[in-house]
Amino acid sequence: MSRTYVAIAGILMVAVSGSVAFAAQHKIGQKGRLFSPSALTVKAGDNVLFQNDDDVTHHIYSSTKGQEFNLETIAPGAKASQTFTKKGRIDVRCGLHAVMRLVVTVE
Repeated sequence: MSRTYVAIAGILMVAVSGSVAFAAQHKIGQKGRLFSPSALTVKAGDNVLFQNDDDVTHHIYSSTKGQEFNLETIAPGAKASQTFTKKGRIDVRCGLHAVMRLVVTVE
């Protein structure tokens, strides 16, 4: 069987099954030295975009065991994103502003 036939067969299988799952993108704003919203529920594989709408720099990270990430500093007007692949609760913080807290629940 040629590669073309295999590719076409794969496309037809996906089209017929209709069970293709696409990851979603969610947006978290940063303004007034707060995350908005302060809690978010996503599905495993979803991406979260952090948009700095503030007039100060933020440092986004999580030290939740098994879910650690560090987006470093995000300047005013800049964006950074994180994909959450494992189920669980992730506490997200700003390393520059202790009051900034976000809880991401991955289902």
